[in-house]
Amino acid sequence: MTQAPLRVGMVGCGGISSMYTDIYAGLHQLAHVVAVADLSPELATNRAKALINAYAAEAAIERARTASACNREERVAAQTRAESAEIASTVTIKEFSHHRDLLAHMDVDAIVVLTAPSVRKEPTIDGAAAGCHVFIQGPMAQSVAEADEMIDAVTASGINFHSQVGSRYSRGMLHAQRAVSSGLMGQIALARVDLNLFRPQQYFRPGHWHGTWEGEGGTAIFHHGRYIIDPFLFVVGSPIVQVASYAGAMLRDIETDDLTLSLVEFANGSRGVIQASLLHHENPMAPTYRIELIGSEASLVLHQEYVKPGTGRSQSSDPGSSSSALSSRNRGWEARVGFGSDHDPSLVDRLEALAGAIPDAPINASEIHQSRLWLQSIITGKPMPVPIEVPRNHVELVRASYKSQEAGGVPVALPLASDDPFYTFQGRLTHGKRIPT
Repeated sequence: MTQAPLRVGMVGCGGISSMYTDIYAGLHQLAHVVAVADLSPELATNRAKALINAYAAEAAIERARTASACNREERVAAQTRAESAEIASTVTIKEFSHHRDLLAHMDVDAIVVLTAPSVRKEPTIDGAAAGCHVFIQGPMAQSVAEADEMIDAVTASGINFHSQVGSRYSRGMLHAQRAVSSGLMGQIALARVDLNLFRPQQYFRPGHWHGTWEGEGGTAIFHHGRYIIDPFLFVVGSPIVQVASYAGAMLRDIETDDLTLSLVEFANGSRGVIQASLLHHENPMAPTYRIELIGSEASLVLHQEYVKPGTGRSQSSDPGSSSSALSSRNRGWEARVGFGSDHDPSLVDRLEALAGAIPDAPINASEIHQSRLWLQSIITGKPMPVPIEVPRNHVELVRASYKSQEAGGVPVALPLASDDPFYTFQGRLTHGKRIPT
């Protein structure tokens, strides 16, 4: 066990770090950010100042709660939180121009890696070598080779590693996973997942890494798809052994994919359909994220949205967009799951009752929730609910889908061989572009 508050270093001080500033301001009793690193000195300085201001603002909020507390218990709790936030606000946050300098000169328990997808491997491996726990913004890696290197490093060091996908941890998603793993649904014949998101051309700004190979590494099925495909793989619980795909740019002028359609086979014999689209206009009849499983005994349908609690769907904003920079607490992932059975209606009641085994899982899983889970996992020594292989397998699915597209849609067997160009980052889409000329 490790004592709180943990000492945390923040690596990468670009746009998404605004959200993590809010996250760590809200988690001051578990961790204090004591150092930041970015290739841009200006970004590092601005982030350090923003963190101090956020801790001070949190302390002021808790002081106000102390004054307005209705009873002694509430007053003492608010006072304790206020003191913790005030201590965090007095810490001198050190600034570095490289993550290796941070690791060499700061005694930190953990690092939070918020860089672009193309530069997450080295901080992870270096952090693990230094004995630091590592949290990275998802997706995990741009290639299977990178993901496997990262897994080898964190496994050898014994540190706690987590790749961000907050949608795994809502009550509805965990309920769906329990329903499948319980065996009550019987043999799964079909497992389908749909990403129905809209990204206009202006989202892919010139000079930005969105929609580029070097910066993003993959778009619809990869960077955006992780919010439903990663948890889908967790729910199904069986590795994919074959993929046949179309992947490419249908309507957006980008290097990567705005639409990927894949037919897959799982090791347990189930068949699957994976649709990842950034072309879907918002429609009240279509959920943004959907999972459907058909078993021999029962079926499961899950609808997921990224929402403010109690407000319904919110397709216009997601954790990776600049408009939701401070959404770590007021927005989250809500998954509604339903069951059906024509064989045994009572089976539906038993499947629904499985939710009782996960009472602590939030209905609305905010981005701050998974960071809290990770910090608590470090402190208590208990493992995270989702194994490290899940984000790794998402990366392999993506790379195999691109390989299938390049081969004309022929099936591709998994796992990919280590000498395959699509196991590394050498393999790229070259035949998927459909923009009219």
